[in-house]
Amino acid sequence: MANNQLEAAAAIRSPRRFRYLIDIIALVAVTLLLDITVGAFVHVPINLQTGLIFDAIGKLLLIAIGWGLIRLRGERLPDVGLKRPKSWFRTFVIGIAYAALVFIAIYLSEKAGFRRELSRFASVRGNFQLALAGVVYSFIGAGLYEEFMFRGFLMQALAMCVGGSRNAWIAACIVQAALFGASHAYQNPLGMAITGTLGLLLGILVLGSGRNLWPAIIGHGFYDASRFVLFYFQGLATG
Repeated sequence: MANNQLEAAAAIRSPRRFRYLIDIIALVAVTLLLDITVGAFVHVPINLQTGLIFDAIGKLLLIAIGWGLIRLRGERLPDVGLKRPKSWFRTFVIGIAYAALVFIAIYLSEKAGFRRELSRFASVRGNFQLALAGVVYSFIGAGLYEEFMFRGFLMQALAMCVGGSRNAWIAACIVQAALFGASHAYQNPLGMAITGTLGLLLGILVLGSGRNLWPAIIGHGFYDASRFVLFYFQGLATG
């Protein structure tokens, strides 16, 4: 009798696990299709400010599509981590503390000679309008989009694909970090390693916050914004 109940439960769970996998594949396919479509109509090279604007619009569209997939499988945004924290003040403190610590660590590592390929941001130096666009983009394209997609949508879907256990969430956190690093291949191998490590830290931050994305969104956004401010005043690390 007990075995029959377990088999029935497994039969119910298996299709749902498969649905998470389908959603991952669907969102990846849409992302690639969007890149191909934009590439067909936007002539490169384009200036950085235009690129940031187009990229922000595209990422907002992908967030909307991700939200639609979540709704279609009968879930809500809080299920992937976009839920009201118990304390906004504490959430902001944690996020800003993360941003400050990572900023200091990266700044010192660059001074020591460990540098990523960031030449695309060289034009930010002394350009207030571009720096401002970069700061705004940091909260949309980095803070909101990357946390929603990698530490929210993707990490939850990966964990649920393999049962949603504690070990499943740990494995999902590691996999999303590796994919996050790979998505920054333009920064050279060191950049991939650094961003992968930061993706792992952000995943741990989300899990440690009760699977709440807001500390990571705030921390990620402020960190990237601070980098644009740094680029504005002193440019890329040299020497």
